[in-house]
Amino acid sequence: MNLTSDEPRRIILARHGQTEWNIQYRFQGRTNVKLTDTGKRQAHALAARLSSWPVEIVYTSPLDRAFYTASAIAERHNLTPVILPELEEINFASWEGESIPNLEHEQHSIYSLWRSDPFFYPPEGAETWEKLYVRMSHAVKTFLAGDYKKIVVVSHGGIMRALYAVFVGLNPHKVWNMEVSNCSMSGIEMRRGRPCLIFTNDDLHVRAGECGEKLPVWGEQKTL
Repeated sequence: MNLTSDEPRRIILARHGQTEWNIQYRFQGRTNVKLTDTGKRQAHALAARLSSWPVEIVYTSPLDRAFYTASAIAERHNLTPVILPELEEINFASWEGESIPNLEHEQHSIYSLWRSDPFFYPPEGAETWEKLYVRMSHAVKTFLAGDYKKIVVVSHGGIMRALYAVFVGLNPHKVWNMEVSNCSMSGIEMRRGRPCLIFTNDDLHVRAGECGEKLPVWGEQKTL
């Protein structure tokens, strides 16, 4: 995707905190599953990590698990999250609520095909790559439309992988090989009008406990 931007900017893509369905290995999709207590702690750990980074705007999926995470981040900067419908998770249709072990057992051939190339072998009735590409393109245009230089985008595992493909230009057939942990963050920097993926799946703040707030965000030097 060939993008232009008058000024350099940095965009952090973040996934929501843990939900009960994450623990149970269930497809969530558009189902509005809330965060567990652990997920809420993860969200606040991410917010603490980003507290010293001069966030100017926070975009979020409308689903509760993302909105809670985004609100924790925005509150640290006296901001209100901006809901962007395009950031809602992929629609998995009849697979929503289904567990991976169950699908592997009862729909083995279909699930194996999906697992081999998720964007291009969706379950029946689910969102296609063509439709996903269009809405991710709209989302990216929104990120770059204003004058914001420090942007946080809170969404979902599937959406972050789609943004890697649509925004950064990574191979959509391969991005599902990239890990996207709960409340991890990835950094994209615009360089001469082109997006560059600087880091991915950084969840040190989740694993560092109280020390997480002291961790640098974008290579800044900090004393731990």
